[in-house]
Amino acid sequence: MKKSHSIFQVTGKDKTYCDIKNEINPRCKEAKIFVESLWKEANSYLDPDLVDKIKNDFHSHFWELYLAKSLLDIGLNLKPSNSSDGPDICIKDSNDLHIWVEAVTALSGNGIDAVKRSEVGVVRDVPDDQIKLRLINALNEKKKKYDGYRNKNWINVKDRYIVAINAALVPSARLETEIPRIIRALLPFGHQVLSFNKETANIVDISYNSQETVVKASGKGVETTSFLNPQFSGISAVIYSCADVLNYPTEISKSLLIFHNPLAENPLPLGFLKNGYEYWVEDQYLKSKNWNRE
Repeated sequence: MKKSHSIFQVTGKDKTYCDIKNEINPRCKEAKIFVESLWKEANSYLDPDLVDKIKNDFHSHFWELYLAKSLLDIGLNLKPSNSSDGPDICIKDSNDLHIWVEAVTALSGNGIDAVKRSEVGVVRDVPDDQIKLRLINALNEKKKKYDGYRNKNWINVKDRYIVAINAALVPSARLETEIPRIIRALLPFGHQVLSFNKETANIVDISYNSQETVVKASGKGVETTSFLNPQFSGISAVIYSCADVLNYPTEISKSLLIFHNPLAENPLPLGFLKNGYEYWVEDQYLKSKNWNRE
């Protein structure tokens, strides 16, 4: 077990890290207390070198901390980490099998397809397709990691594997529709379609058109069907959140959304998190449960 020393003990280059470390305002002072509390509880279950990494890439490694503490709060059995090799978090289930969690932070991207910040006082559409591209890219990055872990036999053929995506650094990612964007990035849900009664003007049906690809500015299409693709069957589920160091619920696990892969070769049981939001496919229909209302 690693010592629970301060995570802000070293000098770093990341601006957010430095601002919090130096407590430049009351919000940063409060954030420092919060991060230190996460570190105290979760540091034993994360990479031994996380202190060195977080100083120069704060949010990505804060997400690992936040995620580990959330899983502990839910009551899951996390396995202490003694190595920086392999996935970020390991959970042992009741059958002594492993559930691996690989954390990733989606970024705003570069070039013409990047998600740009909105301008104050300027009206614009939410860049839905561009945000989807960032989420798909994050998943694909960790799919490659998964393939590497399997090739090295670091993950057992019966182990479950979760990709945990945080989109707090993607502008406008918090602005959602009825079907969360992470689901619409992995299944081909397009825009919502409303059907009206011509005589009463009442809505009589709600459906969604199909969007199997997002078209980039170059004209290249990127598929939104990862969870219909057998090549992704090694991924049991995706956990998703837009929480950051200044924006999170009092019960931090309530910010988590889990979406089960309908083609998973090693699926997770429904109710795995028992908190936050849960989505799954049943009889070709998307189902959901808001555990926060329980």
